[in-house]
Amino acid sequence: MTKQTLIGPNGLRLVLDSAEIFPDDPGQGTPAMVYLRGESATYWCALNEGEVDRQATNASQQAWLEAQEDTVSAFLEDNDPA
Repeated sequence: MTKQTLIGPNGLRLVLDSAEIFPDDPGQGTPAMVYLRGESATYWCALNEGEVDRQATNASQQAWLEAQEDTVSAFLEDNDPA
């Protein structure tokens, strides 16, 4: 199993965790999570909503999240046990 933590601007963290990949039940796990000041959101939620829980991401954080999309997709594909 693989776990990676990527550090973004202003305290933003993206944690990729292959232990959270469940090919038979994709909605079960949370393999890509974003953390900001004690709050969390899935990567896709933070990317699409522009916030982590109820904390808005700023322009540099949002740009960084957008730039990680290929990294997240590759991680999910490379670590899919199916």
